[in-house]
Amino acid sequence: MDTKKLFHLVSEKMRCEFEMAAQYQHNGTRGTSREEALRDFLAKGRLPAKYGLGAGEVVGHVRDTSRQCDIIIYDSINGLSLHYDENNQIYPIDSVYGIIEVKSTLSKTELLDSLNKIKVFKEMSIEGSVTEPIGNGYKIIHHRPKPFGIVFAYSLSGNSMDSLLDNLKDWESKNSPSTWPNYICVLNEGCIYHQNLLETCLDSEAITKESMPLALKFGNDSLFKFYCGLHDMCSRMKLGPVELERYFSPGVKIGRFTVFGRITEAQVTFKGKPPVAARLKESTLEKIINWCANTEKIRYSDLLKKQLGQLPLGTTDSSAGMNTLLYLYNPDNFPGLDEIQKSSSTNSGTHKDHYPTLLNIIDITIDGNLYALAMGSFNDTDWELLE
Repeated sequence: MDTKKLFHLVSEKMRCEFEMAAQYQHNGTRGTSREEALRDFLAKGRLPAKYGLGAGEVVGHVRDTSRQCDIIIYDSINGLSLHYDENNQIYPIDSVYGIIEVKSTLSKTELLDSLNKIKVFKEMSIEGSVTEPIGNGYKIIHHRPKPFGIVFAYSLSGNSMDSLLDNLKDWESKNSPSTWPNYICVLNEGCIYHQNLLETCLDSEAITKESMPLALKFGNDSLFKFYCGLHDMCSRMKLGPVELERYFSPGVKIGRFTVFGRITEAQVTFKGKPPVAARLKESTLEKIINWCANTEKIRYSDLLKKQLGQLPLGTTDSSAGMNTLLYLYNPDNFPGLDEIQKSSSTNSGTHKDHYPTLLNIIDITIDGNLYALAMGSFNDTDWELLE
């Protein structure tokens, strides 16, 4: 069987379906039909059942949300939807392989709109590793794959593949490679993807500042080429588990920092007035990071000993979590309970009733690093009010 000839026929069928959809006068109806034609094409046995096809929004771990996505490819076996109706769903980023933006005609304006949607989506990408059991008690650890973003169009808009390539190069010169699109396909015209020397760069991890976009005019083979690229990107991705607890207590973006912990939003008393909602400033986070950069990380068990004078009852140095490494932010060198007790026994006449100590510590994660903050080191100028 000549598979290319087969896909020529499928491509022509999609073209006919698009032309039928274009007869609808209502833009929303026309757009929905356009996306459904591509979704149906992918759903009818061309992608394995584990790849679900939805539409709607994607939410991340730091209260970030994508723009409306035409097609969302998600893990239909281990993934889930936080909200579902027939036309709109909300998926956690953990369970999403990538998105496809579908356009009727791909003008420069439509291209830039799609690229910016993909940028917002890719900026939600989760860092870290995935642990995968392989049997007999063994596990393998690999990096969590970064999701992909694709633009699919039914036709050009009085322009050319070469002009789209120039538009893409200009946009990419102003944006990080981590946000670049993985693939652009114009039905019956051609495809644009990246290459580094002689190596094709389809996966998000493979696209770097050394990668160059190429526009190749596959003509009637464009649909087949697009399908092959999409299938292979999906098949190489191994998503980790969906950790819903992160969505119950999401982090926030404070300036250029990603922050998790109770201190991201707190009730703070300013000058004796009633408590108000506030969070640490970006400049305060930078101060914490810079001060801790001149110190060494300590084990969590050592922090507890310093803070409480001993480990809690029933806990040992080998207990779960005790080997976790973190930074202690204590620029004022506040004492822990052990030091306070020693000071009280030797200087009972000069003992203060109230002063800051290491007993008031709050954990926070900044850009993946764990910090224990001595709260007595902060004043009103370290906080910003929340509206």
